[in-house]
Amino acid sequence: MNILILGGTQFVGKHITDVALKNNHNVTLFNRGKTCTEKIDGVTYLTGDRDGNLDALKGEKFDAVIDVNGYLPRLVKDSCELLKENVPHYVFISTISVYDHGFGEPIDIDSPLATLEDESIEEITGETYGGLKVLCEDEVLDIYEEKATIIRPGYIVGPDDHTDRFGYWVRQVANGGEMLVPDNDNQPMQFIDVRDLAEWTIKLTEKQQPGIYNAIGPNEKLSLADLLVRMQKHFNTDSSFTKVSKEFIEESKMEVTDFPMLFSFADMAHYNFMEIDPRASISQGLTHRKVEETIQASQDFMKSQPSDYEYKCGLSTERHAELLKNGKTANW
Repeated sequence: MNILILGGTQFVGKHITDVALKNNHNVTLFNRGKTCTEKIDGVTYLTGDRDGNLDALKGEKFDAVIDVNGYLPRLVKDSCELLKENVPHYVFISTISVYDHGFGEPIDIDSPLATLEDESIEEITGETYGGLKVLCEDEVLDIYEEKATIIRPGYIVGPDDHTDRFGYWVRQVANGGEMLVPDNDNQPMQFIDVRDLAEWTIKLTEKQQPGIYNAIGPNEKLSLADLLVRMQKHFNTDSSFTKVSKEFIEESKMEVTDFPMLFSFADMAHYNFMEIDPRASISQGLTHRKVEETIQASQDFMKSQPSDYEYKCGLSTERHAELLKNGKTANW
């Protein structure tokens, strides 16, 4: 197949590109050429900008397009309208953030979606991200109809994960010693290894399989406590876990990003974002590698970073030490 990827140089796009090449497809990347400028052998590059400069795509023909960086409906609409005549299938990488956070019931494809009071807004924030993605999906579905595939991933983790969210927990456990965790450590954890997402995206693209799918994993139920113990056993470290209460977290003015990927206490509406049933997607070819493979790949990626790398989330070493001194309640 001749596959066009909008983006394709970072994290999700990079791994989708790798899988497409491995499967002997012809790959063309369209982007601004400003990020990850090192060229990949066997890839054709088209330079432009989704915001007002799609000229390089005019008249180009492909079997399918995979859109990994569509965030604003106006720009997604422009891409769809331009490509519709010459590209018969559109795959859009969306997010489970499209679901309504306040719904409070188990999430599936038919669950209520997020809405925006002002649909003209283009500022991407935690409050607008999901609603904007819903509108992006709408543009793809309106223009491509039955020739569209929408993939909604959960937390994407693994090699090249520059968000550092999953990596924070891996790093803490791998380093050993005492570490803080919230005492509602029974809260569920779901995530998708970027390599599993990439492989499945290419499978759906090869089949030109239409529809809407949640891309979540692993293929087993995990709580935070389960995950940390799995990490501890994998690295064979002397980690111990000190639980801190909701009151301590609030009194210490901890931020949401201090315990990444977790939700506030008893926030069951958000818990449902970590309890999505993967069976429908598995029936369409989604596979999951072992959790330990994801853990190790995350650790390998972090170890490859320069010594002065600044992590984007999680407690700093200094802040963690300060809170440990003040917050002991119970170890496990």
